[in-house]
Amino acid sequence: MTTASYDYIVIGKGLMGAAAARHLATERQSVAVIGPDEPSHRATHEGLFGSHYDEGRITRILDPDPIWARLAQRSLDRYRNIEAQSGIAFYHEVGHLMVGPEPQVETDYMACVQRVAQDLNVGCDTLADAAIAEQFPHLAFAPGSMAMYQPHTAGHVSPRSQVRAQVAAAQQQGVTVIPEIVQRVDATASAVAITTATGQVFHGQNVLVATGGFSNAQALLPQPLEIDVYARTIVLLELGPDDVSRLQGMPSIIYKPRDPAGHCYILPPIDYPDGRYYLKIGGYPQEHTLGSLEALQNWFRGTGSVEAARHLEANLHRVVPGLRPVAVHSDSCVTTSTPTGQIYADRIGDGRIGVLVGGNGSAAKSADEIGRIGALMIAHEEWVYDIDAHHFRARFAAAASSSQTR
Repeated sequence: MTTASYDYIVIGKGLMGAAAARHLATERQSVAVIGPDEPSHRATHEGLFGSHYDEGRITRILDPDPIWARLAQRSLDRYRNIEAQSGIAFYHEVGHLMVGPEPQVETDYMACVQRVAQDLNVGCDTLADAAIAEQFPHLAFAPGSMAMYQPHTAGHVSPRSQVRAQVAAAQQQGVTVIPEIVQRVDATASAVAITTATGQVFHGQNVLVATGGFSNAQALLPQPLEIDVYARTIVLLELGPDDVSRLQGMPSIIYKPRDPAGHCYILPPIDYPDGRYYLKIGGYPQEHTLGSLEALQNWFRGTGSVEAARHLEANLHRVVPGLRPVAVHSDSCVTTSTPTGQIYADRIGDGRIGVLVGGNGSAAKSADEIGRIGALMIAHEEWVYDIDAHHFRARFAAAASSSQTR
């Protein structure tokens, strides 16, 4: 049995956890991040999974929520530095197009996006029906739509490569990376003891739990969080050379028509590790929730919902007409939602354990700043971030005493 001690331990080596470990390293104290690597064969894997096993996530500042927009803006500002430090590229600046109905009242989706864009001074163009069709002739949206086009500081990231870049940069800063699955977290009088599946024990003076959709299923915390883990399906259309050429210059897209069944996000052609180009779509209305460890594992081993895949493929052909795909594939992932719509970044119990959970389907683009929030939260006795702590306070599935959060 191996034992080691650290000032800070991050449990979870995904988008948030890897970023938090890198930011914690700037505190110039000993830091470790514990979490398994991506499995070689998902269909037969018996352990844990992550939702970053993919090559395409939308990144942009445009957002109807001012907090999420600010987190994205701050993260985007650091992408190139992380790439340079790690030597791993993950960001593709192809622009972003956000489309919805012309707003009728100030609370409509596109009105909120416009207001946030103005407040954060986001460089973007506002387009009406005819202008959308003229600038993006290969796309089709419902009559009466408006679009906000952010040509710069937007596009898409490879979440898989982003995690690799964060881990590599963290290692350069002295972070110890432990590719293990954590089975137990026990707070002792002197430290927090972490036991892994192979029997190794690590002690941390402060521990940050960033285990995403597995946070409750692994039962690492003294009390379950109030979160919903949704099963999500995505579709990948394999493109031939003609479609790849025709769609060159296509931005990432979020489309929110009046009919919620048409809500979707679309990634432009992306070169995947198999050397083929795929057009990705997601955003099918929330599917069933996944509560148990077994349910999560079974979902990740599969390829998603057949019904959802058909729905998404039909939506993709409506928005990008004329596609002639070589093949169609579906895949599974999960989103972890909080009732507040914001991440949980909070200390629990006596304060030595913190949580950084709840991407709400929006975390990939903002993960670096989310990691920074988690690092600042666990490294300082008082809240020092410039967005108030109440936005990020954790909620628990059962009634908790006031001493459990700060």
